[in-house]
Amino acid sequence: MRAELRCFAAADAAGWPGLPAGLALEDVAAVLPLAEDVRGEGVLGQERRPAAWVGAESSTYEGGVRVWHEGGRVLVLEGRDPVDEDGAPLAAPDLGRPEARLDTVLGPLVLPGGERVYAARGLALRVNPENGLLLGVLAFAPTTAQDYRARLRPELQPMRLLAELAVAGGRR
Repeated sequence: MRAELRCFAAADAAGWPGLPAGLALEDVAAVLPLAEDVRGEGVLGQERRPAAWVGAESSTYEGGVRVWHEGGRVLVLEGRDPVDEDGAPLAAPDLGRPEARLDTVLGPLVLPGGERVYAARGLALRVNPENGLLLGVLAFAPTTAQDYRARLRPELQPMRLLAELAVAGGRR
């Protein structure tokens, strides 16, 4: 299990073998130290399945890591904004044709087809289609693209700009 987790920790999407069955939070903590004070709840998939998440420390994912779980059983590892050892953004690897392409977001923008789903590998990559940079890595147990969409995909909403919030707030 540690080899798989080290692969995710390094944002090695090309070498990702899939999330091992029965992975527990304690297993993740052995490779990615959990930030027990950084936790929350959210929903997964179109089914809007309630799940909890805990943050994990990472020097690779500048945007942070969320370990989505259900009762301590890990469902999804979500790493945002991966960088190399020099702090430069990583390019998305060419993993061939994805099983599905879903919309993703970059700040306030929706990026059509920016999430490449390789469900049989237990992997989804959020990619900026304009420049090919990797925005995020999602790791899960191998499944189908439909199952990933229905039960596992973390919800990602476009961020509203502060100016929009200020204007909207002034209209009340």
